[in-house]
Amino acid sequence: MTEAEKTQKKTVVTDGQDLAEKAEDLRKNGVTDVTVVVNTFNYTRYKESNEGKELQPVIRGINKAVDEGLKIRLNVGLKEGFNDDEVLDFLQLTLMHDYDVVFLPTMDYDKIKAKMPGLHKIEGDFGDVDMYKYLMAKGRIGFLKD
Repeated sequence: MTEAEKTQKKTVVTDGQDLAEKAEDLRKNGVTDVTVVVNTFNYTRYKESNEGKELQPVIRGINKAVDEGLKIRLNVGLKEGFNDDEVLDFLQLTLMHDYDVVFLPTMDYDKIKAKMPGLHKIEGDFGDVDMYKYLMAKGRIGFLKD
């Protein structure tokens, strides 16, 4: 990524709850990327771990942001025994969508990578993220550096 590309990139971080309502305004105000912090796409788990909030507004927000041409990054904190069984679900999102799914250092990365054989490291400067990809995937898998 060139310095010019880095300066043109404008990112917003959100829990996604009101993203659907704000996506158009974000784009109009020069935002190019949206990072959504979401640790699960299981409706029950989401509600239990997010003070009773619903998952549907987050999904609607992500879809609206994509419709507005915004690049999506999902920041995911995995926890053994809670949501580590969703690794392949997050991986599958990168096969179907041009999302960056970035795992946070909340669980041993080797355990996560073991569930995703065939992951190829991408060379380049991705800041604080080591980036990987499956050959046929539209999106990428990242691991936030400690």
